[in-house]
Parts: sequence; structure tokens; C-alpha cells
Amino acid sequence: MSSNDSCLMAGIIYYSQEKYFHHVQQTAAVGLEKFSNDPVLKFFKAYGVLKEEHIQDAISDLESIRHYPDVSLCSTMALIYAHKRCEIIDREAIQELEYSLKEIRKTVSGTALYYAGVFLWLIGHHDKAKEYIDRMLKISRGFREAYVLRGWVDLTSDKPHTVKKAIEYLEQGIQDTKDVLGLMGKAMYFMMQQNYSEALEVVNQITVTSGSFLPALVLKMQLFLARQDWEQTVEMGHRILEKDESNIDACQILAVHELAREGNMTTATNHVRNLIKALETREPENPSLHLKKILVVSRLCGSHQVILGLVCSFIERSFIATPSYIHVATELGYFFILKNQVKEALLWYTEAMKLDKDGMAGLTGIILCHILEGHLEEAEHQLEFLKEVQKSLGKSEVLIFLQALLTSKKHKGEQETTALLKEAVELHFSSMQGLPLGSEYFEKLDPYFLVCIAKEYLLFCPKQPRLPGQIVSPLLKQVAVILNPVVKAAPALIDPLYLMAQVRYYSGELENAQSILQRCLELDPASVDAHLLMCQIYLAQGNFGMCFHCLELGVSHNFQVGLAAAPVCLLRVAPGASCAQWAPEHERSVSPVHG
Repeated sequence: MSSNDSCLMAGIIYYSQEKYFHHVQQTAAVGLEKFSNDPVLKFFKAYGVLKEEHIQDAISDLESIRHYPDVSLCSTMALIYAHKRCEIIDREAIQELEYSLKEIRKTVSGTALYYAGVFLWLIGHHDKAKEYIDRMLKISRGFREAYVLRGWVDLTSDKPHTVKKAIEYLEQGIQDTKDVLGLMGKAMYFMMQQNYSEALEVVNQITVTSGSFLPALVLKMQLFLARQDWEQTVEMGHRILEKDESNIDACQILAVHELAREGNMTTATNHVRNLIKALETREPENPSLHLKKILVVSRLCGSHQVILGLVCSFIERSFIATPSYIHVATELGYFFILKNQVKEALLWYTEAMKLDKDGMAGLTGIILCHILEGHLEEAEHQLEFLKEVQKSLGKSEVLIFLQALLTSKKHKGEQETTALLKEAVELHFSSMQGLPLGSEYFEKLDPYFLVCIAKEYLLFCPKQPRLPGQIVSPLLKQVAVILNPVVKAAPALIDPLYLMAQVRYYSGELENAQSILQRCLELDPASVDAHLLMCQIYLAQGNFGMCFHCLELGVSHNFQVGLAAAPVCLLRVAPGASCAQWAPEHERSVSPVHG
């Protein structure tokens, strides 16, 4: 019987919960080779087909197994769920199925209640799932799998006090066995409680007895990352790829590592290509998973055109496959903002509004486009409408940032703008509390958003280095607080590093600013901004030779920008400095001396 194969069922339920629907079908198909015609495996295979929106195929598969007692309840529930998702809903068929469901409930077995509970949990009906599991436990208190399932239901709750109860059920279900699903739940519980050493110990119990169980290795990789141990994270990623060359999670983590920590954009581009290929081959009909797994790349790649192009093309293909998926349209709008193509971004945000007229994301994007294009009156009108709608939904950091941006553009004053920026930052970081370092952390950190906020703050900061004895501007301190988490977690992102160098420069910490700029130039030797800021630092230090050298480098990479900056630097040369001081060392040595 397939349910006795701990790794097999744990894999199927884990992939179902993680929404890897093609993996569910493949794992069930492998199981069916061993347990021929097993109705439980056939049910999960049909569930995977259903979640890929092949509804008629799923209905046919579910109809073929609904009379098997163990899956009669879950199959009938799944059929009702499937019929309700059809374009043309067969009300009569649903009525018959609902009547059948009532009849089945009267004489249902404990096993049937268990699989019904699993199905209800997977489709997000947590309270209903608990009812079925509790009823099952009344019939058979010794059914360990039911305690494990109840633990998972609590573990995936959005209520913290419910999550804390999960461990009791998981422990009761595992007891002294090697139940893989139970142990995975226990490890995830400890991870959520930030007890990473305990979580690793539990994962090691699984890998010792079931070394080929890939979800445990993926969890181990995520735990190393949560502990901020990048070396072991990357090592585990490569180990997973040795066993499964197109493992989505390993490809994603290696891309994240290169983008956030190393900054080698050629290597990063290859990792992103591998991730996209893995998603398209392993989960070919899963646009929501495609978006979920690629989001972190878009949040870390900055304005790198090659990677943006790869990701943008990938998401566009997802949209063509599923044109009704609003989140893909809004994300495409965001990509074009990153590419500085505001008109194209506006088209995608407008498309998102067509798909969901009440959707806030599309309208938010449209307002941002209007502000960036200078259509401030139109933006203000739409923002007032959005603020009214948002009152019932609670505050949004993006909405408050848009208010700040508009206030700044309309020159309404420093105090009003910075107060709004401060509120946006506080809301942004409050949504990340308790998140371990990982893909979700980087996604929610959203470095580009924080860079935008930092740039707005810097508009109101002093534009000259602080002199000895002067107080550091409180706004500069605030920008440093905003950028610190980004620079710490993702030290290979050049934009936040450059802004941090600016903050240190204006704060009078010239050597600190130079050190940060040196890292910027290691990451991108052609960064004109970094060369020009380095030029200003040398100028402030009175080192005119190095100042001129940096200016030359800036001009060599971008003649127009460098040329525009040159007069500014020349005008700020200390009084009495001669042109000879700007000459390169070898030329100065042969200059004639004038009395």
C-alpha cells in the first residue's frame, strides 16, 4: 500500500503544499510503477493535473477512482472543486456530487477522512481540514499520520499562536518512528522559530535514513542560508544539482548568491538562465510558481539589462500562456520601470487594471508612471482615489512612498516629504520582522524600493562633506539606517553601495566612503558615478593628482558625463591651486619653475 511508503507520500504531499504540481504528477507516476493502480497515488496525480488547469482531464481521472473507499471522499470533493472551475459550470453535476458527498460522510472510514483532510488543507480550507482530522482522531486515536497532518495544518496557518501548537501534534505523530513528513514538519517548525541548530538536527535524521529525499536536502540548504552560512549553502546547492541537475530551488539559491554576494554578472546570468530553464522544463504549466521563483532575481538584479531581458522574456511567455494572470502583468510593468521604459510599463499596468478593475497593484503602477512622466495632476487625482480605497485595507508602504514622491515633485517641502518617507520605511521593515535570510527575505527587502527612498532623502541632505565640528545631518543618519540592511545582506549590489558611499562622503567620513567606492569599482570598473565621487573625495582631501586621475577614468568610460562633471570639480579646486597641480606626475616634474 502506497501510504506506507513514507518518503513517497511525504514527497507527494510536500510538493503539493509547495505548489510544485508537475513534480506531484511525476512522483505519483513513479509510485504507480511500484504500486500499480493504487487509488491514493492516482488521486494525487489527478490533483496535480487539476492544479495545472487541465480540468476536464482531472475530472475524468477523478471519476475513475471515486468509488474506491479510501479516496471516495477526497475525490468527490475534488470533483466539486473542479466543476466549479470550469468555464461553463454544470450545476446539475455539482448537485449530484454534493448529494453523493453527504451519503459518503455517513459511513466514511478513518483513512478516507484523512485524505479528505489533506485535500482541504492543500486548497487552503484549513478550518474544514481540522474538522475532518479531528473527526478521524475520534474514530482512530492511534492514526499517527492524522496527528502529523494536523501539525502541518497548524504549521501553515497565518496565525502565530496556532503555529506554536503545531509541534505538539507533530511530536505525537512522529513518536519514535522515522515518519519523513512528520520530521520535515518538525524541522520547518524549528526553522520558523529561528531555532536553526535544532532544525538541522532533525533534517540530518531524515538524510541519514533517506539520503535521496531531495526536499530534505533543499530544506538543509535553506537552513544554512537562514544561518547566514553562505559557503555551506552554495556547497549544498551544488550537491543537490549533482543528484538533480535541474532542481529549481538549488538553481534559484545559486543565482541569489551570485547576485547578492559575489557580483560576477556573467556567472549570475548563467545561473538565471539555468533557473529559467529548470522552471520551464520541470514545471512547464505553472505560471504562479514561475513568478514566485523568479521574483527574487528581479529584486536583486538592479538595472542589469541582460538579466532583466532574460527575466522579462520569461515572464512574458508566462503571460502568453496564462493571459488572465494579473500578477504577471503587474510584474512586467515593474520590469519595464527597472529598464527605464515608462511607456511600456504603463501599458502593462493598464493591462493589469483591465484584468482586475478593483486591483490596487495595477493602479499603483499607473500612478508611478504618471509621476515619472511628469503628469503630476493626473497622478494626484488617482492617488486621492487610491487613498480612499486603501483606508479599508490598511496602510501600504508603496502608497505612502508615492505620496512622498508626489509631494517632493510638487516642491511641498522637506518636512512633509521626509515624514512620509519615514512612514514608508517603517511599514516596509515591519513586514519583514522574523523572516530568516532566504529568497523571501530578499524579495521583501526589495533593495530597489529602498534605493528609491534613499535617493529621495538625499535630495534634502547637504551636498558638501561635513566639516570637523559640524553635526551630521539627521537625514544622512536615516539614509544609512535604510541602506545598512541591504548592504549587509547583499554586498554585491552596486546601487545601494554607491549611495552608502555618498552618505559617508557627506558625513565627512572620507576614508570610509573611499573604501565603499573601491568595492563599487571592483564590481563595475566602468561605473562613472563611482569614479566621479572618488574624484570629489580626492578633491576634498586636497589630492589633486588622484582627483584628476579619477576624472580621466570617468571620462574614459562615459565622455559626456565625465565632461559635464569636469567643470564642477575644477571650480571647487582649493584657492591658489595652480594648473600644474592638476598635471600628471611625470608632466609636473619637467614643468618650468616660475619665480
